[in-house]
Amino acid sequence: MVFRGSFARASVLAFAVGLGSSSGAAAEPRAPFRAPLTVAPPPLVRQLEVSWLRMEEPPADIFAPPTTSALLPIVNSTALAVLPVVGGFDVAEALLSEEQRAFAVALDSWAGAARGLEQRARRKAVAAFYAQRAYKPLWREGGAWRASAPAAIERLSRARDDGLDLRGLAYPSETKLGGDADELALSEAVVAYAAQASGGRIDPRRLSRLIGAHPALPDAGAVIATIAAAGSRAGDLLQDYNPPHEGYRALRGKLVELRSAGLPELDRRFAEAAHSVAHDAAPGREAPSAPPRRSNAQVEAEIIANMERWRWLPRELGESRIEVNIPDFELALVRDGHVTHRARVIVGKEGTPTPLFSDKMQFIIVNPYWNVPPSILTKEMLPKFGGDLGAIAARGYEVITRKGQTFVRQKPGESNALGRIKFMFPNDFSVYLHDTPNHALFASAHRALSHGCVRVDQPFRLAEAVLGPNSGWPEERVRKLVGSSERYINLARPLPIHIEYFTAFVDESGRLQLRGDLYGYSAKVRQALGLEG
Repeated sequence: MVFRGSFARASVLAFAVGLGSSSGAAAEPRAPFRAPLTVAPPPLVRQLEVSWLRMEEPPADIFAPPTTSALLPIVNSTALAVLPVVGGFDVAEALLSEEQRAFAVALDSWAGAARGLEQRARRKAVAAFYAQRAYKPLWREGGAWRASAPAAIERLSRARDDGLDLRGLAYPSETKLGGDADELALSEAVVAYAAQASGGRIDPRRLSRLIGAHPALPDAGAVIATIAAAGSRAGDLLQDYNPPHEGYRALRGKLVELRSAGLPELDRRFAEAAHSVAHDAAPGREAPSAPPRRSNAQVEAEIIANMERWRWLPRELGESRIEVNIPDFELALVRDGHVTHRARVIVGKEGTPTPLFSDKMQFIIVNPYWNVPPSILTKEMLPKFGGDLGAIAARGYEVITRKGQTFVRQKPGESNALGRIKFMFPNDFSVYLHDTPNHALFASAHRALSHGCVRVDQPFRLAEAVLGPNSGWPEERVRKLVGSSERYINLARPLPIHIEYFTAFVDESGRLQLRGDLYGYSAKVRQALGLEG
């Protein structure tokens, strides 16, 4: 049997299943071989490493429609067991049943009809999976769907509830059994759902180099095998590829509510949400500002864009952790799943954004030096002092020349730009949490004022909360370390920290909150997903 489609190389993989456990010489050939063997055959198996279509980077145009967006990097290569033609015989054809041969032909034609990089890669992965199982259907048995098929189809039909977009994928009906085409369509749709749910629609790094997210996408074959074997639980397991976080689930609930509510009631409730705030302002302080009034479609698009950003976070955030939400200018410390401390923060200006990433806090420094970043030294300090390093040194800075390079750092003290304390989680962006000598700025509603680091209000209270009630480090003891030399306090165990960007979230009272799009990331996500707004 000779396949002439684009997957001819994969079409003979079935032989490995038939002979994978056998050994010794080949048995006497029987029909449907076309002539007797006249010479000893070469070894039946030879392993060839075949490189599949690869995508080293997502397409340059991240704003393409969802069905042609970032490529699914599921299969890079696979070792194929290739059957030779021996004495004029096609060994693969001899080992396949009529049903398997028919399915292999259908598979080859289906895979060859793929359009676009994403679909070609996805169908190659599906084709490789079926080749590995000798072209045997997985969702059907005895002329009927297995229990997993209708459960998976039902979940696929509700993909919009999770903010996903499966338009362009014609998966079958859960009640009407089709043929090979429906089998393949269901597998492709399941793979596409799992990839989208895991964050495969957008590569965050294409939005900004300051987004450090790297969503892990699932292997196509593993997805199909897992869901098809799940029986009536297939739909639930498929949905589990979405983020497990409470913040995501709360937004999902609001999306479903928004779409199902009557229009007059929806208008009133979500208009209120668009102008509500996460918490009351402290006396003498402004409350966080809300964005302008939005239409229902714009609110829906904003919710979906924020659900998408939840897919960028690690699936395990940590039962104890710190979360900094940049658009809300707030930090939350979570202990054993409950928020135990909140603080106002100052984040990066629009021109010097605070990066988005996850890391682990390891230690605290009291009386820190401030190592002046080269960009601030050359663009701000040197022009301010006329290029005079001596004048900079006279202002309490240390000027250090090493191997022809000049470094400037500010000594610990009341006027130090980092204040009296900073919280360290070494990272590629050289960003951390720290105090500030100018606490009056925390009274402002719009607190995008820094060069990228995150300034924290009442940092010594945060230190006590971070170190924990049983650490022996209450706020008063930490304050006693204030002086002229750096002092280090190691955390008993690293504390996960996530610097996030959520312009839509649900607060503790169950109200939808909307915030301004400080860095424009939400607009970019909406555009990449083809959403209104």
